[in-house]
Amino acid sequence: MNKKRGWIIVVILQVLFLLFIAGSYYSIDYFGKEIKIKTAPVDPREILYGDYVTLRFEISTVSLAKWVGDASLLERGDRSVYVVLSENKEGYYVVKNVYPNKPDVSDEQIILKGRAERIWGETSDQLQIDYGIERYYVQENTGTELEQQAGDMDAFVSVSPWGSHKITSLKPR
Repeated sequence: MNKKRGWIIVVILQVLFLLFIAGSYYSIDYFGKEIKIKTAPVDPREILYGDYVTLRFEISTVSLAKWVGDASLLERGDRSVYVVLSENKEGYYVVKNVYPNKPDVSDEQIILKGRAERIWGETSDQLQIDYGIERYYVQENTGTELEQQAGDMDAFVSVSPWGSHKITSLKPR
């Protein structure tokens, strides 16, 4: 009887774990704050997943002057960073500062976690930041339509209080 009870507990724990994973994704919509950032999309196609739009955000390339911390940490290659965003006059969120550790911020600011790589340029040093939302899947046969509107688009991103984020929509400017 104890073996049967043990199996039931294992199955219940697995189901609860799967429900937690699904719930955490959808809870971003409920608890998250929606922000708007500028994009410049390109449209490839993937055989297994269908159409998607590869996005490049204006907040993805940041001047090294916005780095708060020991710059030698960036010389070790790819690094986790915390990007503090604040809203500008036009309603877009822009980079205020980049930190190696999670900072305390005001209620008006948003933190996005990303991976940064230092880029040395001819004019100045910069950081290239990957937020993990650079690929946005769309309905089949709609990627080409987005590509034709690719001049300028706005990405609306929902950011939860615990740091998870996802693109909720893309709209032409």
